[in-house]
Amino acid sequence: MSDEQLVTVRESERAFVVAVTGEIDVDAVNELHEAVARALRANAAMTVVDLSGTEFADSSLLNLLLEAQQRHTAEGRPFAVAGPFRPAVTRLFRITGTADHLPLAETVDAAARQVDSQR
Repeated sequence: MSDEQLVTVRESERAFVVAVTGEIDVDAVNELHEAVARALRANAAMTVVDLSGTEFADSSLLNLLLEAQQRHTAEGRPFAVAGPFRPAVTRLFRITGTADHLPLAETVDAAARQVDSQR
């Protein structure tokens, strides 16, 4: 594991975006967990987890995303997972069937447009 920052955040009124780069596994998921918790406390209209820079992920990411979706739903806050997804992430979603249970979007902008159209 390098010292490279894996999780960055961008916040606006429209969206709190948590961008994930590199590899997310059980050793790296805590940083993402903290960012998603911070997103829930923010005043943004929605939360988007941007996985476009994620090269590898395991079940720890899936667990975090499903838990985050439940927490956001309970708070009445829209939540989305955005790509474009790299092959390893797409394969993880497909093999586990998680794609059917998460609000996936092609890009961060597409996620925001989906939420805007539902209002």
